[in-house]
Amino acid sequence: MSHPFKTKRYRRYTEEALKDALSAVGNGMALREAAPVFKLPRSTVLRYVEDTTQYISI
Repeated sequence: MSHPFKTKRYRRYTEEALKDALSAVGNGMALREAAPVFKLPRSTVLRYVEDTTQYISI
């Protein structure tokens, strides 16, 4: 018998924590180190880092 599907909730984080993580990564901190320090999902930090570098390089 299969288990009922349980929906996954998104992790909640503050905009300030995201900005702090992005500035830390910009100052040389590794992305894998910054995500747990600021309690953010690594994929979220990666998405924003890639997004900002795309606009900076233009």
